[in-house]
Amino acid sequence: MKAHLLHNPKAGDKDHSENELIKQISAHGIRCIYSNAKKNWVKELAPDADFVIIAGGDGTVRKVILEFLNGKAADKRYPIALLPMGTANNISRSLHLMGDPDALIDSWRQPHIQKFDVGKIAGFHEEMFFLEGFGFGIFPVLMEAMKQLEEPDEPEGKIKMALEILYDIIGNYTARECRLEIDGVDHSGRYLMAEVMNIRSIGPGLDLNGDADVGDGEIEVVLLGEDKRNAFLAYIRDRISSAAHKDYDLPVIKGKNIRIGWEDEHAHIDDELIKVGKAKSYIVSILKRELDFLVPA
Repeated sequence: MKAHLLHNPKAGDKDHSENELIKQISAHGIRCIYSNAKKNWVKELAPDADFVIIAGGDGTVRKVILEFLNGKAADKRYPIALLPMGTANNISRSLHLMGDPDALIDSWRQPHIQKFDVGKIAGFHEEMFFLEGFGFGIFPVLMEAMKQLEEPDEPEGKIKMALEILYDIIGNYTARECRLEIDGVDHSGRYLMAEVMNIRSIGPGLDLNGDADVGDGEIEVVLLGEDKRNAFLAYIRDRISSAAHKDYDLPVIKGKNIRIGWEDEHAHIDDELIKVGKAKSYIVSILKRELDFLVPA
């Protein structure tokens, strides 16, 4: 087998250097071509590669895949393998790829193909895409707050910091009016959060959409209303104080066509903060071209 490795050299530690990664992958009988995912890797892509490996966190996965969807690599199509090396690794978690790296690499030799839906958003100056989610409320506020701080080096420290800040945000955030229509049914109301999601988890590894099927042709809208504020605060407090915790089930509504608007100018698409129009509504649906991920059989 032949693979093209796209690696974020700033992700992970010294065990995840270019040479160590190539050595680790080659030990499983996979020929490996290397490119730095932070540089112009598109022109280096091997046309005879059996699949592409993305080694990095959620941000690296998103940047690479956007090039395959609507960038310089849009005319190319490869199955995708992931080596999670980020902080939250929400995409890899949703694909159940958080085990031993050597076992994961070995599984690529006889893999199962997992279809993965891509979310499409109409209403901006250009069509936008998401892998994780498009959302409003407390998580854009958290992302803005984290940008102002110096984060710890260790992933565990980053996640704990994010959870502590999120706890304060939830306690103080004023619910906003959300205009929401899912497959023609009105679900408008005042919420602390409205997240249109395709995967299980969001932010600092919070599994809010545990029943998500990333390839079922549907997306989920996860809502946090005023009536759930205290219970959600208790859940976040539990996450901060204990590694052992139960996931928290918020109301989830499945759909294929979603119209959403929010009484605020802040939103996010995956890990990117964006500005939206308070009076605008956005149409969210599934892109016809899905992705193929390699997962253990």
